[in-house]
Amino acid sequence: MRATILALARDEIADPSIESHVESATYPAIDATAYQRLDGTTVYAGDAAAKIDTEREEIYVNDNGIVTETVEGREDVFCEWIADLTEGWIGVNRSDGDWLFDTLGAAKGTLIERAQIDVDGFAEYLSDYPNADAWNTTQTRSLDADDDAEESTIKYHDAAHLSETGGSRQTTMLGFEYWWDGDYVRGVVSESGYVALFDGGDKAGTYAAFINSEILPFASLPEEYQGALGDARDAQEVEADGE
Repeated sequence: MRATILALARDEIADPSIESHVESATYPAIDATAYQRLDGTTVYAGDAAAKIDTEREEIYVNDNGIVTETVEGREDVFCEWIADLTEGWIGVNRSDGDWLFDTLGAAKGTLIERAQIDVDGFAEYLSDYPNADAWNTTQTRSLDADDDAEESTIKYHDAAHLSETGGSRQTTMLGFEYWWDGDYVRGVVSESGYVALFDGGDKAGTYAAFINSEILPFASLPEEYQGALGDARDAQEVEADGE
């Protein structure tokens, strides 16, 4: 099994390599292994650790009542990660591993942000596979014009069907299974960027190939993160041409 929270780079990365940076008692620490794929591309995967700022609520009970206080601190965190920066993505297996997006983004000169996935689009794509099936569908439907009220439905196993995705409901999570590139794959994909393969994705190269082929066409950055760096770069080039 391999599961990741997928993030996308906003700009093309000139140097897609990732090197290990592990020194005693030094954070952040990144342990990286390069995996050469049959098509000549390189995928990187490994572990990472960092100290991150945290906030937690402390609760005190005294004679006057219950008092809460927000306390700031530092916490050691660890994650497993995989990346294909040639294709512009990285995934971490824990939500508190998203610090790695900022760290690698700063090193590569771009913003790396958690992706959004068009699950209904992916489900429609799967419908072209004669052997594809759904084992989970989680969907929402707005009940008013302002989206203040929603109705959610979750179906599992025999009650879940690819044909029921789309329409008036938005599919937020899909459990899927089908034969892809000669191998059986079974997993789940969520609009929040979570992608897991329970069968068929143990090898780093295979999992990366699946992301590149099957998931990236339906993945995008949230609208507020699109274009800014690229627009700034284009403006600089236009200004340089005008000099």
